[in-house]
Amino acid sequence: MFGPEVFLRLFVRINQDIWPWQFLIVPLGLAVPWMVCRPEIAWRRLALVVVAAAWIASGFGFLVSYFGEINWPAAWMGWAFTGQGILLAVLAFTGDMTRFSSVRAGWFTVFWLVSVLLLPWLAVLESGQLRALALFGLTPGVTVAASALLVRLPGRTAFWLLLPVPAFWMLFSAATSWTLQTYWLLLIPLASLVFGGAGFWLSPRPVQSPDRQCARHDPARQ
Repeated sequence: MFGPEVFLRLFVRINQDIWPWQFLIVPLGLAVPWMVCRPEIAWRRLALVVVAAAWIASGFGFLVSYFGEINWPAAWMGWAFTGQGILLAVLAFTGDMTRFSSVRAGWFTVFWLVSVLLLPWLAVLESGQLRALALFGLTPGVTVAASALLVRLPGRTAFWLLLPVPAFWMLFSAATSWTLQTYWLLLIPLASLVFGGAGFWLSPRPVQSPDRQCARHDPARQ
């Protein structure tokens, strides 16, 4: 239905069409680690709202409005992304939102910055055009890769609700990149798998209140 040049041109088009909103989108993406690692739960909820907005924007904005024009299954994926973003927004206010330990917060920040600062350049390497930068919140691949680090933030039960869409997207994206022979972009779904594993390792542990900790060590209270 289309060749690699047409596909890569989509990244250039969306960057041209939304200019200069990148100056808002990029700082919001970079602020997520700071919000996630804050002690107040309201900041973690806000971080998940930002990620939810990224799913909706990349789903409806890129997949439905751009990629869907040349590949109709991409439009279906775009609506699935939109639904995933709405679900994330709901979980931002209803999920556990447990906190990272200090060590894991540091690793999370490193992985997150790698995903939102380095992965976007793979589209540039593939196309040879700086304007093809695949930004978090605009393009689905980088959005999924970064979001995989937060796979357990809303709680363990929510994980199973959130798993199907990114899993199917990784298969769809890998198949597209392999077919078009855009091998640099093939690294993005592979990175999503790696970051998903890192998300499990970094998974926040519920912090017990002092009263519960005292009860555990006080035989009289048990």
